[in-house]
Amino acid sequence: MRLELFSFIEDVTALLDLNLPTYQYIEHTLSTLFKDLLSKKSEVLVGISSRIKSKESLKEKLIRNKYYLNYETAEDAIEALPDLVGLTLECRFISDENDIFRDLFKRFYEVENGYYQCDANHDVYLNLKMPQPQLQRNGFTIYRIDGYVEFNKHHVNFELQIKSLVHTFWSEVEHQVVYKNTQFVVYDSFMKNILGSIRDNLEVVDRQLQIVYRQLADQTNNDREIGMTESGFKVFIAKAINDLVALKMNNTVGFTTDFKKCSSILSQYIYIKDFVTCEHPQFKMVDYFEHFNFLQISDLDFTYPITLEKSFEHVDPFCNTIGQYWESIINIDFEWHVFFVMLFAVQPGNNIQDFTQFIEIIKSLIIPPTWYREQFAKFGDIDGQIARDFLTTALAEAMVSVGKVDIVHEDKLIGILEVFREYVEHLNTWYEYYDDFNQNLAEIKHNLEHKIVNLF
Repeated sequence: MRLELFSFIEDVTALLDLNLPTYQYIEHTLSTLFKDLLSKKSEVLVGISSRIKSKESLKEKLIRNKYYLNYETAEDAIEALPDLVGLTLECRFISDENDIFRDLFKRFYEVENGYYQCDANHDVYLNLKMPQPQLQRNGFTIYRIDGYVEFNKHHVNFELQIKSLVHTFWSEVEHQVVYKNTQFVVYDSFMKNILGSIRDNLEVVDRQLQIVYRQLADQTNNDREIGMTESGFKVFIAKAINDLVALKMNNTVGFTTDFKKCSSILSQYIYIKDFVTCEHPQFKMVDYFEHFNFLQISDLDFTYPITLEKSFEHVDPFCNTIGQYWESIINIDFEWHVFFVMLFAVQPGNNIQDFTQFIEIIKSLIIPPTWYREQFAKFGDIDGQIARDFLTTALAEAMVSVGKVDIVHEDKLIGILEVFREYVEHLNTWYEYYDDFNQNLAEIKHNLEHKIVNLF
């Protein structure tokens, strides 16, 4: 006599066959719905795949999860299945998975029990309160969301997954190679380590593919433009400076340093100084091409000291603090020495003027003038300016305390800008009156210096 559980399983699979047209209709409805909901994600979304649970998979799940013990009828078991219908949103890269998940919140609104109702089809619900991504039994994560469709006063559950190309590939490998090969159980510990390594390598492949994709996209955009663009010119200048440093340092010192980030900020400086307000930028470009050709054959030597035409002084407290520091170490700290040799080489003429203008542009990059003038306006004209000058001096002194040439690297300047802006706006909100601000100068300065130093 057969076990009773097999009769229960046959009843459930028979009910699956009976309701198959309904499930097929729901599968089609869901595929069409999510295709429309994510139509604006066409560049990210590779495709949408769907399936209805097969009889074989259903039988396995009923036994593995002991549905025959927990449910009395086939109807109850079918309604409890969380993945009767399965839907997978396939995207390009792993980073796109979270992007698509977040986008769902724009099209579903919360109703009850953690479920969100679709604004385009009120019969479709998702449990967007579930923590994502979820940890699977194999130790890896996946974006897996429970949902259901209201159909003829019944709930038909479906499971929504969001998978990148490499995760889709991994799922197939795991399913076909691992779970369908019971011999692997013998080598369980060993195989877990091997499979984990393969999975890690796939994530490396994902990042490499993403880099390739972005490079191709940038190249495509560049190919549509005629002549040298803003970004193209900056890259050209940065490369020319970097190549020149490598050549001349090897010739005069016998070794070279990594100057790429310094080359980038010098390139940005040249662009702001000579091209933003220039009436004929194409003529300036030609001038720079000729100048770099000249520098290639010039006697550029990093072993000789730099001289400024006069001592540096500036009315602006930030510029004065930074400038006097740089002047004091320009022939002592070799990294700064190389930096300013290149600044004065690519900007031939009066060194002190170029020195001053560079400092002023650095200040304008990290302290936007229009924004800063509005801070502490409630203190009045005089006290507000005193507060602003105090903070810019404190910022300059914090940068000086770091000392390294990294403070002019573009990524660090952006970090300084963000930290300073956030801190100033916090102070502007916190202090209503100048007297309160003035009583806490030491603490304010200490906190700012701590925030800046922590960037390095």
